[in-house]
Amino acid sequence: MSATSDLSALLRIITNGITAIESSCAKRGVHYPSLDDALTLDSVAIQESLVEEALPVIAAAYQVVATLMSPQSFQQKMLYGQTVAIGVAEAGHVAEILREAGPKGLHASEIAKHTTLDPRRLAHCLRILTTLHVFKETSPDVFTNNRVSAVLDTGKTVKEIVADPQAKYDGAPGLAALTGTNTDEFLKGAGHAVAMLTDPATSHSQEPVDSPLQRAFGKKMGLFDWYDLPENQFRLRRFGNAMRGVQWKASILGGFDWSALPQGSVVVDVGGGLGGLDLDLAKEHKHLKYIYQDRPQTVEQADKMWRDQGNQDVIDGIVKFQPHDFFGPQPVENAAVFLMRYILHDWSDPYCIKILSQLRASATPDTKLVVIDALLQNNCPSDGKWKHIRGGEAEIAPAPLLPNFGIAKSDEAYVDILLMSVTNTQERTLDEVNALFEATGWKLERVHRFPPPSIPQVVAVPA
Repeated sequence: MSATSDLSALLRIITNGITAIESSCAKRGVHYPSLDDALTLDSVAIQESLVEEALPVIAAAYQVVATLMSPQSFQQKMLYGQTVAIGVAEAGHVAEILREAGPKGLHASEIAKHTTLDPRRLAHCLRILTTLHVFKETSPDVFTNNRVSAVLDTGKTVKEIVADPQAKYDGAPGLAALTGTNTDEFLKGAGHAVAMLTDPATSHSQEPVDSPLQRAFGKKMGLFDWYDLPENQFRLRRFGNAMRGVQWKASILGGFDWSALPQGSVVVDVGGGLGGLDLDLAKEHKHLKYIYQDRPQTVEQADKMWRDQGNQDVIDGIVKFQPHDFFGPQPVENAAVFLMRYILHDWSDPYCIKILSQLRASATPDTKLVVIDALLQNNCPSDGKWKHIRGGEAEIAPAPLLPNFGIAKSDEAYVDILLMSVTNTQERTLDEVNALFEATGWKLERVHRFPPPSIPQVVAVPA
């Protein structure tokens, strides 16, 4: 297909998609949120309800940009400028400062007074962000928040943050902490990825101690041991808060039929982290028993957090907190479900095989394994290999879009490279996940897929 006919086809996708979105909004008596609208629960709900209609529009719009922009200019947009700029804005608490300033915004020199930043350099960082629709420049060097920059806002006052910077992210939505993590230690790791991946001594390594992040900091340890170092106390605290920014309720409450499990069935969350989604599951399905497993310090923190949030009635009787190393023998031998969220993607194949083998050894013939991790989609037409598995085949975008919806469904592709940079691991395709199952005595049963940003569930049973 020629570039001209490609552009016409892309235009039709954009026009038809926007017409469908506006028609849906009109029927409901709402309007689709603009960049200048406030980030509210209602505006988020409207956007989330139209994700599937928006995906092809997003993919087509970006493909139009890629087609019309010169290759040299398009490639330059992939470099690190925007990452540095958003890191500066987050570290400088700019979103909180501008929230307090109100809709008229604030001059960069006034913003900088609340920080250690140079006002001219701050203005330059904010300008590249406004060019990318993050923040808005209302007059020369005067900036205000918009709907996109509002996700950096912790909701705390500037006075609170300055008084106790260590607690900036505690109790706040996780996206600000996630941005801080991505533009600090993760960015430093990414800066050493090329060196690690081209060094014959490490390019084929499966060991977490060889990650680019450890090369950056001069350590020989895995990410989580590194976080436990005394000098990383703040980073560990921020990372824990950041994980709230990637917890999607649909990924655990949807898909797998929890209500079908018999009364008293045991659900084991293996490596549960701070367990925010487990709490949602326990509230929704009180007929089940839950065992939450993680490292001793994490289990203690999660137990305290749940109780401090007033969930004593949920915990008592149905939730047990159990310190456990998932590389060792699994102590629960009557599990109805082993649940693993964001675990396998943190470990290379040899380590995943150890984890899954321990679970298989303790599984009953009826145990289900539910893995919640992103699934990478090949960017070519499907060969239909997984048609016999429910949910096995991902949706293919209409031509001339990229089969995997391109930028519209690219989150997992970015996280894939991030993981390569910080844990020496990767996200996986369904083929790669199935290879792990086959190596450890599990059999793929089905896949539950959800509209982004929610993450799929992959369900397996003992082979």
